[in-house]
Amino acid sequence: MFFQKRYDILNKKFDGKEATILRQPDVNSHYFLGIDGGGTKTLFWLVDTCGQVVAKAEKGACNPNDIGIENAMSLLKDGIRETVGAIPYERITMFAGISGGGLTGDHAEKLRLFFSGFGFFAFDNGSDIENLVALSDEDRAVLVIMGTGFIVYALDGAYRKRIAGWGQFFDDGGCGYTIGRDVITAVLSAFDGSGAQTLLTDLLTERLGETAEAHLAKFYEGGKQYIASFAELAFVGAEKKDGISLMILQKNMAFAADKIKAGIHALTGREKISVLLAGGITKQHEILFPMLREYLTEETCRLHRLDQEPIEGAVRRAKAIYQRKIQEENYL
Repeated sequence: MFFQKRYDILNKKFDGKEATILRQPDVNSHYFLGIDGGGTKTLFWLVDTCGQVVAKAEKGACNPNDIGIENAMSLLKDGIRETVGAIPYERITMFAGISGGGLTGDHAEKLRLFFSGFGFFAFDNGSDIENLVALSDEDRAVLVIMGTGFIVYALDGAYRKRIAGWGQFFDDGGCGYTIGRDVITAVLSAFDGSGAQTLLTDLLTERLGETAEAHLAKFYEGGKQYIASFAELAFVGAEKKDGISLMILQKNMAFAADKIKAGIHALTGREKISVLLAGGITKQHEILFPMLREYLTEETCRLHRLDQEPIEGAVRRAKAIYQRKIQEENYL
């Protein structure tokens, strides 16, 4: 019941949103379906062999840790059917990178069994980190996602070392949820007198249409994604030189830097390590990257933002799966 209520809240704004058909597909051709499932939204792209996107769809969050595995599979089923339309599944190769669908628990195996029921020509699934790995030209790097949630991976070829990414109960910085939570906490602390006054009070009150303390029950009802939606207020406050807003962002970047350092340490060697950052929060890189550099020395790493969308990496994965299967069949 808890997961169903959370699922309804997270996906309310996507109810009834149908797939966008960009060009008329040929049911006799082969297609690649990429899925990028995150803590805020889930994207579906259907691409033809010429690299043209023929259909796309968008749904709500599908992290099974947040909404439950059954709700995640229901959302994925709807998104796949809307995007694929009349194209036979045996003419589609699919890859799905799902937040919360990788290393933790048994979600990856449950999703694999779920996807096997569609009858795709070939498919694979894993964590949403794999979508970003596919976009990187570096075999050895530290990959960081700063979206609704936070996670770091140290990559060295096929080697993967995970750092953080344990969810909102155990991670304490570097993402939309923690920044949004810190914004609300700062406003509540200013209200009760235990914290300093801040511009965030006016910004949050204007957004809510009521005071934060009056909105408290709705914060809890909205959950992680809703809390993360208030992260942008910290950036507005920082641009206006609000001290509390700057402290919130610095605190979150200090946490992120500690985890990035752990990733760099996992990749021994003297050369500089590329730190590749992706996720919605990194769109504010002009504010955040200077803060990160205060904790990370230029001698050990280079910061780069991945500008491509993770869904493009999912499509690349699907193409690689197709090529691998074709080569295996030709070999046999």
